[in-house]
Amino acid sequence: MQTVTAKPFIKWAGGKQALADQILAAMPKEFETYFEPFLGGGSVLLALRAESSVANDANKWLVETYEAIRDDWRRVAGLLDSLPNTKADFIRIRAQSHLEKHPWKRAAYFIYLNKTCFRGLFRVNRQNEFNVPYGEYDRRYYDPENLAAVSEAIRTIKFCCGDFELCLDGTTSNDFVYFDPPYYKAGGFSDFNRYTAEKFRDAEHFRLAALCRELDSRGIRWLLSNSNTDFVRTLYRGFMIQELESRRDINLRSRQRNVTELLISNY
Repeated sequence: MQTVTAKPFIKWAGGKQALADQILAAMPKEFETYFEPFLGGGSVLLALRAESSVANDANKWLVETYEAIRDDWRRVAGLLDSLPNTKADFIRIRAQSHLEKHPWKRAAYFIYLNKTCFRGLFRVNRQNEFNVPYGEYDRRYYDPENLAAVSEAIRTIKFCCGDFELCLDGTTSNDFVYFDPPYYKAGGFSDFNRYTAEKFRDAEHFRLAALCRELDSRGIRWLLSNSNTDFVRTLYRGFMIQELESRRDINLRSRQRNVTELLISNY
């Protein structure tokens, strides 16, 4: 593992940037391949920078954005520089973003909408169309030095797009998995789970818990983050559970921004 300055280039509901150091400290010291089935904002992936990594997300647009930055971050940056930050342009780009086929332009649109929409919230409707309103923020869309660092940090990572179970094919007891799924509902911010056209519901949480037990039976180590609820504690009864204090800046109500999360492991 290497020290790296790369930081997330997008804002993501449930992002782990503030908790990355604590999560890394809870990981095993040695493993062969690192797997992250719920990539999101990539805080842990970028902080860890394991030599061999597989990163997956069900959000195809998100995965394509990582790949575009990896392959040619300067091209993405140049397109971002050409996008005006006005409400009219935001509405125009939001309406056509899902139609754009050009990979670098799609990546630029993804970052642009994330940086200019209300509170940096990524949300889509059932048609998988981005539907967050304009935020009227006067800030730059990206940091060139960080985008270059991200491109270098993810250069050797294998990206996948699909269900969280599929990217774990071929894992062995020498590997390690970190799960950061959409959190089980706990009220306020934690109820958000519209990252893709299909929500992450109770059935998916049951399926994820079953997968964790199956991995445990095969001697594969894993670490999982989720909300501090009786439902989650029951799902993972018998495993190691610790509480972490966190803050969620996307929550509109300041009193609900300070929350306690669970960090669960089988080692």
